Formats: sequence, structure tokens, C-alpha cells
Amino acid sequence: MEDDRGNTSGVGGRRSLYPVLVAIILTLLYTSSFIDRSILSQLVKPIRADLGITDFQYSLLAGLAFVGIYTAVGIPLGALVDRGSRNWMITIGCAVWSLMTAACGLAVSFWSLFAARIGVGIGEAALSPGAYSLLADYFPPGKLARAMSVYSLGLPLGMGLALLIGGWGIEFASAEVAQGGFLAAYKPWQVVFFAVGLPGLLLALLMRLAVREPPRRHHAVAVGAGAGDRPNFGFVLAYVWRNRGVYAAPILGVSFSGMLSYGANLWMPAFLMRVYGFSPREAGLFLGGSTVVLGIPGTLLAGWIADRLIARGKGDAHMIVAMAYCAGIAVCGAIAPIIPIHWLSLALIAGLGFFSFTWTGVAGALLQIVTPNRMRGQVSAVYLFSANIIGMGIGQSAVAFCTDHIFGRDDAVGQSLALVGVVSIALAIYFLNAGRKPIVASGLTGGRERTIEAERPEDAADIALEAPAV
Repeated sequence: MEDDRGNTSGVGGRRSLYPVLVAIILTLLYTSSFIDRSILSQLVKPIRADLGITDFQYSLLAGLAFVGIYTAVGIPLGALVDRGSRNWMITIGCAVWSLMTAACGLAVSFWSLFAARIGVGIGEAALSPGAYSLLADYFPPGKLARAMSVYSLGLPLGMGLALLIGGWGIEFASAEVAQGGFLAAYKPWQVVFFAVGLPGLLLALLMRLAVREPPRRHHAVAVGAGAGDRPNFGFVLAYVWRNRGVYAAPILGVSFSGMLSYGANLWMPAFLMRVYGFSPREAGLFLGGSTVVLGIPGTLLAGWIADRLIARGKGDAHMIVAMAYCAGIAVCGAIAPIIPIHWLSLALIAGLGFFSFTWTGVAGALLQIVTPNRMRGQVSAVYLFSANIIGMGIGQSAVAFCTDHIFGRDDAVGQSLALVGVVSIALAIYFLNAGRKPIVASGLTGGRERTIEAERPEDAADIALEAPAV
């Protein structure tokens, strides 16, 4: 890992590229998780037809079934991340979500698919809290935004590949099923779930064998806090609340922007098919290709700009980047679907791949910088709880609710995206802007680790805001 002078070293202390390898492996797992999480966006038509469900019920499969359990188990898993082996947590989680994605292919009803999606959520809940904590131990604050942005590449890559695989996979699976053999007993959409789920078991093995558990960088929370090096969840919540001026910006900014980002990820393929007459394959190629091609530079640029601004003394750098990207999400995700000029509408929708989710690594890096080591897993779980409940759980269903109950017709999905998007992005930018002054005032984002006086020198906290009295 890198020491406080910026020298890159491995766990053993010698100069090494090993931290970069760790970041790449975690990115591969994150990509796999988002393929498995997002593959439903390209399977709306066949699953609705076979299971006889509405848009709103489908949004529950994509959102609530996953998010409900993801957030419920995320908090206790975050506590385990702070206390146990992050390697084992992520390895087991990857194996679980991969097997449960394959199990989605065995579903024969709404409720059996709902149950399998719950299993996917359980497995994926272990990944990001552990990954955030590992990366924060391998990279110093001044370079963490770039490392987190590399990890966050898994989001646009996973979503983009899910769109590509879904559109192409349905056609390929249909041909394979038609040829008979052991696949003849399954629907094409069920075969797609098998194809995307089972390879994840190899990634679980890679994680276990290739990623070493690094030493934790500084354990204490704050002098006199009374929590030692293992603060409980009540202590963590009190800590976050007392420092809410700092924490509200990244947590609620990501959460509200996620309402449009997740909503567009699920329903933009349907918009292209219902309004512009795209086939599932054409919609997948268009959205998946633009997400992959534009998502990579969008993600890397966000981290690079944030670290460059920090180096120049801009303590609110993470929020500046976040606000700029949210403005881009609003234009490409909310305004584009209602523009009557088709070529301009499609061009802006393609541009959504550059902005949507690509700045979340910047927000994640800020959270790790302002959080003591032994609270990072639990704070990350709180962050993911909010982002997924509000972003995925409410956002995707809000778009479907507007389509079904406000506009009352399937081809109004573009208006639904616009309505949900304008409100959610306005809230996101409000909270991001409100957090700029408290974050600058904290003095924690200057690229150097801050220490405080502790009862024992080895317990000096790398970051300390105002710890709650106990």
C-alpha cells in the first residue's frame, strides 16, 4: 500500500503495484455484481409476458426484492467488515450472489423470482463495505478518489454489459432453446440468468486466492470516546448524526441522484422500445455500448478531477465534481426523453453513460477519508442503505408508478423519467451544495491524514470529527 509520503508499497512494505491489482480484482467483482443486479432491465418484455405481471410488479423485482434484503443485512455485514476478514466476507458474498442469480433462471412465478432476487441482495451486500475498507487501507487520502473511481468502473461496466448481454443473450438463447437439448426445458430469459450468474463463482475463487488482508491503518475512533477499536452501531449512528453536516452531502447526494440513475437504467430500454421502436437487441447495443464506452472516461475523469482539485487546496472538491455530474444526469436522463427532436434526444440519452453513477467513487472516497478505520464498514453500510432504499427502491418504482397511475399508458415512460428526475436531481444538488462549507471547515480533505492525540500513540486516529460522548 502507500505510506503517508505517497510511496507505493505492498502489504509487506516493499514498493509494489499490488494495491493496483487489488483495485482491479475488486472492480471485476463489482462489475459482476452489477451485471447480475441489472440484467433484469433487458428482460422486461419476456418476463412480463411469461409471468403475467405489470410494470409496477416488475419494478418490485428489480428494486424492492433486491434492495429490501440488501439494506437489511448490510448493517450487520458492515459491522463484520470492521471486525473480521474482509477477504472472506467478499468471497462468500460473491459465491452467494452468483448462485442466486443462476437460481433466478429456475423461477416459474413472480414470487419464486422475487425470492431469488432476495438471495442476490444478500450476497451483494457484503461487497462494497468490504471493498471500500480494503481500498482505504491500500491507498492514502490524496489518491483514494482515483482508486475508488477505478473500483466504481464496475458500475457503468456492469450496467452496460448487462444491457449488451441481455439484448444479445435473448436472441442467442432463443436459438439455443429452439435447437433442443437440455436447454429446451427453459425459457430464453432463464438461460440468460444461468449464463451471467455461474461465472461469478470463478471470481469468488480469484478473490480468495489473490487478495491479501492488509493491516488496518489506525484503529481508534477518538480519545475518550469509550468505544475502543470496535465501536458498535449505536456509536456509529451517533457519530454520523453529530457530524451530519459532513455526512449528509455524499450520502443524500448519491441517494437522490440515484433515483434518476437507477430509474433510467431500468426503464430507458423500455422507453427506446415503446417510443422509438427499438428491438431489445438494438436498445441493448445502444445503451450498453454508450454506457461502457462513455462510462470508463466519465468515471476516471471524476476521480482525477477530484484529486487534482484537492491538491490545489479545494476542500470541497468532491462536492464540486458531484454537482457537475448531477447536472449532466439531469440533462441526459430527465430532459432528453421529452425532447421532440429525435436525434438530439438519442444523442443526450447516449451521453447519460458519461454521467450516470460515474461520480459515486468520488463520494465513496470522501466517506472513507472522513471516517475512522474501525467505522468504515458500518458507515459504508449506512451510505449503501440510503443510496439503495432511496435510489433503487424508490426511484425505479416511482418511475413505474408514474407510468401506470399518473400518465396511465406504457408509452409515457419518458414523461415519468422526466418527472422523477427533475425532483430527485434538484434534491441531490441541494444536499451536495449544503455540504460544501462543513466539509471545508472540517479540514479533513486536504490530501494528508489528520491525527489526534490519543491515550496510546498506536491508537492515533487517522480522521476524527466530533465523537459522541458515552
